[in-house]
Amino acid sequence: MAKCQAGDCEVECGGGKGCGCIAESDNPQNCQCFCSGGETRGGLALDPGTLVDVSTSDLPLYEVATFFNSLSKERIIVPARRLNEPVTVNLKSQPFGEVLSQVGLKTEEGIERERKRNALLMFLGGLAAGVLLFGFLYPRDGE
Repeated sequence: MAKCQAGDCEVECGGGKGCGCIAESDNPQNCQCFCSGGETRGGLALDPGTLVDVSTSDLPLYEVATFFNSLSKERIIVPARRLNEPVTVNLKSQPFGEVLSQVGLKTEEGIERERKRNALLMFLGGLAAGVLLFGFLYPRDGE
């Protein structure tokens, strides 16, 4: 029997089902729980910086993502190869974005930010390589 608790919410799920609970750390009565295979419902509007307490027990990653997606301001992406991977975590006062990262999830916006950051790093790396290369090929007078 799986048991999860976060903030003022808790749930116990029988029949080999996993569970999940999440609560705002600064507002523990603002919380949600559910059992594997059950209906997820909104109620919270979490952004990546919101501090949360999270408890999951043997919940497949796709259900963690579905649960979090119903509470998130951003759309959550699940890696296909890990859909059925069971997730058990007990985290306190963590930014929601960090919780997503720790369980292996990302948001569409986070992926886009990562792409832009990688493009900028590639550009800067190429610029640095060009400066070094042309500095050696065309030294300044007197060197």
